[in-house]
Amino acid sequence: MKDNQSEVSLSLQKIAGSNDHMQVAAAMREVKRSGKDALPVLMEALHGDDPLLRDIACAVLGELGPDAAEAVPRLIELLHMDAEETRMAAALSLMRIGADSLPLLKVTAEQGAGLSRFWACWAIAWLDPSLLTSEMITCLKAEQEQPTSAVTPFAATEAICKVIAWQLKEAD
Repeated sequence: MKDNQSEVSLSLQKIAGSNDHMQVAAAMREVKRSGKDALPVLMEALHGDDPLLRDIACAVLGELGPDAAEAVPRLIELLHMDAEETRMAAALSLMRIGADSLPLLKVTAEQGAGLSRFWACWAIAWLDPSLLTSEMITCLKAEQEQPTSAVTPFAATEAICKVIAWQLKEAD
């Protein structure tokens, strides 16, 4: 297992040091193939000082889906980071991890503020729109109407469309 962790660590370093999209994709596949064995290295990267490596670890954890559930508390913490890329990567990863993310996402959506709250609401909309309260939907709409970044109005529109689709399905 130690050899596998070394391979995962090398793959992450390849990803961080490359501008070649094909090489990055191949290295991410290598890490993903390691599955749960990659978790210690990925968790270490989530706690590390290198923002690029942290964001890459977020992305790879999302690829692991529910197997990465132990990363949920740290990913929730990353929703509160100043770096927009980190917040987006954490939100996407939480969404891809799935239902195990919902309890802490709900707490963040209910008690959080600003963009951490927004990204928590966004992830909930993708996982289970029925869990969104009217206040959470208002949070999404506010970011859509008065965005605080270049990406959030599009993400808000996506999430609101998920809510509308769910509402239409429920009406049938």
